[in-house]
Amino acid sequence: MSGHPCNFQQKVTRSVYEEALREGACRECRVTQAELLTKGRRLEVCGEEFAYDLETGERVLVPVPLCPACHAKAHLDGRGHHLPCQISARFNRETGLLLDP
Repeated sequence: MSGHPCNFQQKVTRSVYEEALREGACRECRVTQAELLTKGRRLEVCGEEFAYDLETGERVLVPVPLCPACHAKAHLDGRGHHLPCQISARFNRETGLLLDP
């Protein structure tokens, strides 16, 4: 992420990163990992969101893959200033609310 450290990037495990890459595209703009690699970039993981496992019905945390541009935008506040991610924040896809773990 261009010049600004991301707290989640520093804590993400290899298995979580690989799980996010299985999606193969940025969650926001849908640019693919292959397209990014041709430009010397790669998908980044910033946070996790709650989703439901269709087989078990249980809530699971799913890592969010973002391209570097969308990742940088995700870290901006309403005034356009950099806002570090909160590792403890969890996004609920169904309600759009941040939840405490």
